[in-house]
Amino acid sequence: MNYCKGTVITGKNTMAISDRCPVPEEPCPTGAFIRPLIWSPCTSDAHLCATGCESLPYLLGKAVGHEMCGEITKVGSEVQDFKVGDRVIVCSVMPVWRSMEAQDGHAKQHQDNMYAGVDFPDRGGSFVEEYYIRDADMNLALIPEGVSLEQAVMVPDMMCTAFEGVRQLAPEFGSSIAVLGIGPVGLMAVRAAVLHGAGSVFAIGSRQKCFEVASEYGATHLVDYHNENYREQILKDNGGPVDGVILCGGSEKELSKGLSILKKGGTLVNMSAYFSGAPIEIDPAVWGFGYGDKIIKGVGCAGERLWMSRMAKLVACGRVAPEKLITHRYHGMDKIPEAMDLFLNHDRSLIKPVIYND
Repeated sequence: MNYCKGTVITGKNTMAISDRCPVPEEPCPTGAFIRPLIWSPCTSDAHLCATGCESLPYLLGKAVGHEMCGEITKVGSEVQDFKVGDRVIVCSVMPVWRSMEAQDGHAKQHQDNMYAGVDFPDRGGSFVEEYYIRDADMNLALIPEGVSLEQAVMVPDMMCTAFEGVRQLAPEFGSSIAVLGIGPVGLMAVRAAVLHGAGSVFAIGSRQKCFEVASEYGATHLVDYHNENYREQILKDNGGPVDGVILCGGSEKELSKGLSILKKGGTLVNMSAYFSGAPIEIDPAVWGFGYGDKIIKGVGCAGERLWMSRMAKLVACGRVAPEKLITHRYHGMDKIPEAMDLFLNHDRSLIKPVIYND
């Protein structure tokens, strides 16, 4: 086993640069080594840092991170579609394609990465000098010509998660959609809903910068949830409950709020993560007392080469401008903790930071 530098969580709200991040001496036959070119922290990374990896204790002291693009430095003997020097988007969830879950159509539910609930001794997250992936052909995607690193690094999680949520919501043309929580995933969901043919799109948040981007992405209504009557206002402006709800932020209480503006027979897609251990309580009335035909789906990031390639194609064709999410830029691995502090300190100017590996 070799070791390289990486950014690790050392305790609650503390991170450090470590030179003891494991990496194999050689990739497996289907694997590859990738030198990161750009990273982007995520709210899930921030949660791990804020709690000292309370929900995934095996990650304490290991490299964090899952949003990265880089350059391939070595490939295994069985890798067919990628070569040394290729600039690639790296999958954030790493589905295991030789699994029963994959055969059942749910490949992302069996993952080969740091958040899978398994301690992998040969690797951690992607905030490292050299990243190891064990299935290059299935979980990498080439960065298309004309797509910048800043655009590409928004693909593996922000776009792949939000567009998967809208795909599972499956809105009809002209339908009304409410996006509750317009952080980076919520903003991408706004754009995905517009591209999917939605009519009225309600972007529900509180930060001016997020409202500006939501408007640029095609939101028709900007709603401040600090207004205690914001749900009544949505019902009034829409002429009744909305056809679909996408939940992208907030606490466990937001589920009932989302259901309260959803029509009977509608679907709520939840893309929020709940790590606190608190129970999720649903007000029976807003769920039609259990028989309102309101569907609740818990949706996670869709990882795979094909999906990432399709997301990148949307960027290359000018359908999506994911770089609008980026509000802060840094240079050098040693700046990753500073970028993470933006999340930990709830900086209201933040949407997404990026860090160049230079």
